[in-house]
Amino acid sequence: MAAGLPKWSFYPERKLVMPSTQALIKQEDLYHEFQPICHLHTHKTIGYEALIRCSTEPRIDRLFRAAARHNMLFTLDTLSIYNAISACFADPGRVESDQHLFVNVFPSTLSSDRFTRFIFKLMQRYGKYAHNIVFEINEAISEMDDWDTGQFLRNIHLLRDCGFLVALDDVGEGATTLKRIVEIGPDFIKMDRFFAKHLLFSKQKQKLLKFFVDFCGDESNLILEGIEEIEDLRQSCKLGVPFGQGYLLAKPGPLPGRPPTSFRSIED
Repeated sequence: MAAGLPKWSFYPERKLVMPSTQALIKQEDLYHEFQPICHLHTHKTIGYEALIRCSTEPRIDRLFRAAARHNMLFTLDTLSIYNAISACFADPGRVESDQHLFVNVFPSTLSSDRFTRFIFKLMQRYGKYAHNIVFEINEAISEMDDWDTGQFLRNIHLLRDCGFLVALDDVGEGATTLKRIVEIGPDFIKMDRFFAKHLLFSKQKQKLLKFFVDFCGDESNLILEGIEEIEDLRQSCKLGVPFGQGYLLAKPGPLPGRPPTSFRSIED
């Protein structure tokens, strides 16, 4: 942490006060961990999801709520996306691999008219890796209205035109409906962890997962999140779920061969 800067922290009796983005960067509080996403049958790592972390606020949901209250959610979201991509593709070996990087993005970020400029800046530096980068749309119920804006859909098309891939996160739990799945046609569908928990003992969950296995077919790639028990992993394989993510498979951590790095400004 840089000397002379006021430290910020969360007190239970108060709301989290959001410092400026530059203060967060100077304090070196923000970094990423990366959780592998695995092929359930070959055990091969097909990619990593970048998970933002804060050394002074363990509950990241509180950090994002504070950012939203202070009209800084777009700034924090795009800062996270940029730094995840920068960290991942700094490794020459990963540049040449076929692994994907999954970066979370809020619907409100996608519905912002500032997003186009951000993507153009991203393309200038990392455009050649676009086909390896998956924008994973966060399922915030509080942002349901953002899904229906014209700007949201235009920016989805912009991502596709630039070569990026799109994933829908927490399907079955958040704001995603079957209508939105059909409209967006995601490259990846990530099923909420609810469907992995006690999967072996729930015929209803098994039927629904089998439906999505058949629905995805050759159109989308299905990922089951939250796999934590061996019996649920085995049942997922029996149902034909191709990809999974969860503590049983691999916990979040630094990228292999890369030390953790603090965030830097997009302007650097």
